[in-house]
Amino acid sequence: MILILKKVFSHNWLAILYFNFRMLPLKQAIRLPFDFYYRIRFECLGGKVQLNTKTIYRGMIKIGGRGSDIFNRTDTVIDLKGMLLINGKLEIGHGCMLLIEKEALVVFGDNVRIGAMSKIYCKQKIYFGNEIDFSWECQIFDTNFHYVRDLLTKMIDIKDNFVRIGSYNWFGNRVTVMKGTITPDHLIVASNSLCNKDYTIYSEYSVLGGIPVKQIGSNKERVFENMEDVTKIDLFFNQNKPIL
Repeated sequence: MILILKKVFSHNWLAILYFNFRMLPLKQAIRLPFDFYYRIRFECLGGKVQLNTKTIYRGMIKIGGRGSDIFNRTDTVIDLKGMLLINGKLEIGHGCMLLIEKEALVVFGDNVRIGAMSKIYCKQKIYFGNEIDFSWECQIFDTNFHYVRDLLTKMIDIKDNFVRIGSYNWFGNRVTVMKGTITPDHLIVASNSLCNKDYTIYSEYSVLGGIPVKQIGSNKERVFENMEDVTKIDLFFNQNKPIL
């Protein structure tokens, strides 16, 4: 009974009702696809939300719950001045910040998971493919926030540039993705790495790591548990355990 009550009260029902009925058409809002947990802060809801899926169901988009059992209870922040386009299941973890500036666009594919305490800041466009997993405390920015001038050429560097994350990508904890980042499908990026350019020169199933990243491995694939028979995986490891 206590576990049931904890689960019920982990949902932020005021945020759920307010956001769904304010940001979605009535026929979508009544299904309550956006599910919020714990402390949610809406800095601005002046932008637009579009759900581009054939089926819309309760709790399709979960925000603020993932990682709440590990990190201290802090606000999950939504600052939506631009456009948010969602093409399937989405999970944004506890204590995250999602900030989309005016005239900017963030697109999420299907089955995208953003770990707790991560930050997404969009000035232009950030595109996520399908089946993507970011671990905790990651940063995804399509801007440098400030202009920088080259003293010799007097040229000013571009401050904003779109980001495109390929499908079946896995990013370890505390990875920073900066403007101009483009990744191929089926990619692994090691923890504490920095991405800041086009990496489609690398083949699929590569492993990148470092500051900035470089190739450190190949022919590696993230096992997405929701797509695999986990029982068979566990059985494989149990049968191949070393004898101590």
